[in-house]
Amino acid sequence: MSLHSVVFSELNRALSDQCGISLPKFDTMAHLYRFPDGMSMSNLSNALRVSNGNVSGLVNRLIKEGLVQKEMSLEDRRSFRARLTNEGKDKFEDALRVHQEVLADMFADLHPEEMTKIAATIRDLLVKLGARR
Repeated sequence: MSLHSVVFSELNRALSDQCGISLPKFDTMAHLYRFPDGMSMSNLSNALRVSNGNVSGLVNRLIKEGLVQKEMSLEDRRSFRARLTNEGKDKFEDALRVHQEVLADMFADLHPEEMTKIAATIRDLLVKLGARR
């Protein structure tokens, strides 16, 4: 949790200062970036592991900033899909560069073999925890 707190704080500060977006907005935009045709609000909620209400609030704030648009689903008229606007794509790509630079700087002192071991341990832990569900 301490590692998460340090990394989250540094990423959130850099993204806010340099791009004008929070880390939760960045995460939301990252998921939408992977799906150019958009994602249903429920799929986005599941991907972000937050409640439907939280994702609605995030998406609505991104809509007000002109970074996301929401439209009725063609498959299910009771649900909505969110997708990045062109401005949102550009903003995300700028923020992604900042995100990558901050992480590279934070972990620059680790040897690549150390990073490989750490990443493998985290992946193994996630698989084991996922198996418990």
